Formats: sequence, C-alpha cells, structure tokens
Amino acid sequence: MHYKEAIRISPTFADAYSNMGNTLKEMQDIQGALQCYTRAIQINPAFADAHSNLASIHKDSGNIPEAIASYRTALKLKPDFPDAYCNLAHCLQIVCDWTDYPSRMKRLVQIVNDQLEKNRLPSVHPHHSMLYPLTHSMRKAIAARHASLCLEKINVLHKPIYHHKKERLYGGRLRVGYVSSDFGNHPTSHLMQSIPGQHDRSKVEIFCYSLSPDDSTTFRQKISHEAEHFIDLSKIPCNGKAADKIQADGIDILVNMNGYTKGARNELFALRPAPIQVMWLGYPGTSGASFMDYIVTDGVTSPIELASQYSEKLAYMKDTFFIGDHMNMFPHMQHRLVLRVTDANDQPTKSLMYLNALDLEPIRL
Repeated sequence: MHYKEAIRISPTFADAYSNMGNTLKEMQDIQGALQCYTRAIQINPAFADAHSNLASIHKDSGNIPEAIASYRTALKLKPDFPDAYCNLAHCLQIVCDWTDYPSRMKRLVQIVNDQLEKNRLPSVHPHHSMLYPLTHSMRKAIAARHASLCLEKINVLHKPIYHHKKERLYGGRLRVGYVSSDFGNHPTSHLMQSIPGQHDRSKVEIFCYSLSPDDSTTFRQKISHEAEHFIDLSKIPCNGKAADKIQADGIDILVNMNGYTKGARNELFALRPAPIQVMWLGYPGTSGASFMDYIVTDGVTSPIELASQYSEKLAYMKDTFFIGDHMNMFPHMQHRLVLRVTDANDQPTKSLMYLNALDLEPIRL
C-alpha cells in the first residue's frame, strides 16, 4: 500500500495516516481506520479532516456523543466544512437535540442548494434527506448525484455493456433475483423472510443474492433454505465479478432491496446485469438512477401527483408495498389485542399511543 510506504518515509505525515484510514474504512477495517485517524490527530491536532473522519467512525459505530464532539472540533478548526456540518446535524437529530434547529436547517438547505448548483456530491446522504425540510426536487437531485457516483465508479472497470435478449434466454420460468445486505437479523428479513418460499415455483425461479456474510440466525437460514438459489456475494467483493455472476444466472428481474441504506452495492445495478431492475422495500425514496426501472410502491407512499419526483416508473401494489411476516411468525396470535387507555379516574382517554420496536429516526414536526 502506497500510504504505508509514505509513512515509512515520513513517519509524521498526518495526511497519509488520514487517507490510509479512509481506505481501511472502505475495506471495513474499522479498528485499523480508527487507529489511523487517531494517529493523524496526535501528529496534527489542528487537522480538521482527521477529526471529521474520526467522527464518522464513531457515528457508524453508534457512539453518537463522541461523534458530535469530534464534528464540533472539526468545525471549530474549519468553520466552512459542509460534510462535517451536515453530519453533525444528523447526529444532533439522532439524540433529539433541537437547539437552534431552525437556523441549523436553514444553513443545511443552503449548503445542499449550493452543492447541487455546482454539481458537487451533496454532503447530505439520500437516506438522510428524508429527515430534513428539503423539496422533493432537491431529494431527487441528491439521489441522482449519488447514482452518478456509482456510474463513475464502474467506469474505471472498463467492462463491456451486458446485452440482454428480448426473449428470455432460458425460456420457461421467470427468473427473479433479490439483492440485499440484510438477509439476517435485520428488519428487512423480519418483514420478508417468507417471500422467497411464497412464489409459485411453476412460474418463477427465485435467486437471493446476499451482500453480507452469514450471521447464523434463523432469519438467514429460512431465506437461504426457501430460495431455490442463495448466493453469498459478500465473498465476491469485486462488483464487476459479482455482476458477471448475476448476469450468468440469466436473471430477468433484479430487485434492489437496499437502495441507499447501509450495506448497499448499487454499483452492481449500475452495471445492468439484468434487463429489468426494480427498487423494493428497504428504501422508499427514489434512486435517481437511470439504471433502476421501477419502484414497487403504493398510492399513499408515492402519490401519483408526485410521480415526476421519481426517476423510476411507479409500480403500485393494490394496498401497500410494505410486507409483514407476523401471520407466519406468530400463527398462534389469532386476535388483535385492543388496549383500553384510561386516565387517573378510570375514564377512557383520547390519547394516541404509538408503539414501535424498531430503530426510529427522530424528526421534528
């Protein structure tokens, strides 16, 4: 690695440590990245980028207070630092710190507007854009810029374009491939674990492509056993080779279940290994991508009057696109439980009780 050689030649080269940390983070070596960022700061305590990089490690690890402290240090050293500012805003929202919220959001919107006008990659991630008072057009533009980044990444592979025949290569059954990093103990699998086994196998052949290693849970086991083909693409880190595998399987419809959520490999879809590519379940917003054809949604989540704010064609389900597995997971629970909420005098109240066991993102209403 060139960074190691640079550090060998110049042991106090803080930039080399920080950049090596970025590379290690990309390789999922979180501990190695943490050590590099920490060493860069030891060498140069005024290195704002290293403080911001360290904050990102804390943020991704769920250590939000440490992330907030590091982002604030970075901004103190470098006040005009859009990435640090927007990431700090997200961290403060996670811990429900609404101090100076209106002015914070005003500046965040200004930052995003400026970046979009200059055709730069926005500091606000597409997934986080749903939390902020941005326009639909801005959210679509943010997603589109990230989709363009995927295309830029695959261009360096210099791979020829896949050519898909209009007639299905294998004839017979329709081949559908589900791609997700969340085949395991994750809300996505909690919701859809029975889907692979519910398809009519006389008409459909199911492939599940996992972007994450086996977590040895019952969720992973159920999906891998009920899908006709279960392929672990985490063992094929090269996007080009992984896309080759999907294309060789003759997939007719490839389903993107990550969108812009953690663990996504949208570069696979940018390579177009299937003739029809669809967004579903994991990410309800638009991909902004020319390589995604449809989004499976419903009229409430994606009103028809907002169709122009999606780069995909809207494929409406009759009631809701959102699947649930409660009937299969809890067949013994036949009746709905109704809670009677009363006040101190045992009188019924008009209170609204909202219960959710998943990880929610706080927003200010």
